[in-house]
Amino acid sequence: METVVLTAFLLGLTSNLHCIGMCGPIAMAIPVNRTSTLSIFKGIFEYNSGRITTYGTLGLIVGMVGLTINTLGILQWISIISGVLLIVYAWRKWITIRLGNNFPQLGIQAFVSRNIGKIITSKSPFKLLLLGMLNGLLPCGMVYLALMNAILAGAPDLSAIAMIVFGTATLPAMLLVGYSANKINAAWRLKLNRTVP
Repeated sequence: METVVLTAFLLGLTSNLHCIGMCGPIAMAIPVNRTSTLSIFKGIFEYNSGRITTYGTLGLIVGMVGLTINTLGILQWISIISGVLLIVYAWRKWITIRLGNNFPQLGIQAFVSRNIGKIITSKSPFKLLLLGMLNGLLPCGMVYLALMNAILAGAPDLSAIAMIVFGTATLPAMLLVGYSANKINAAWRLKLNRTVP
């Protein structure tokens, strides 16, 4: 268990630069009250609490799947299939170029895109929490790696803890980007979006 949690923490820490490039533009766009430093950090923490809650829930789900798979004795095959899927995901842009725009988009991405606008324009007091929860569902290679690690925990609650630890370890980048959003001009954001990934 300690190894799974430590791996989750290290994955989260090493994901920080990736988070700046991938989730940074979203974190910069969230409608945080910027009247004071306290209100900024309150909004950023609320948003990231939603994201980490989603990670924990996903951990719980893969933990239940992992327990079943482990019982059936096919965890090794699942690991191999997961590895192949990760390679396909990593090369998705190259595959898309070769196959044209016919490469299928994940349905979850369309779901998230559809609902982000609705939540931003809503008057809900839980708007930032909900936006964070949606962000946690966005396809992300680092999250997939963390989920594959979490599946090895051996129990759903331990898998959930591993994913919460992973999400918490990504906080430095998300706090930095969220706080600095109004200090980064459009030209720098464009450079960031092109360079960091």
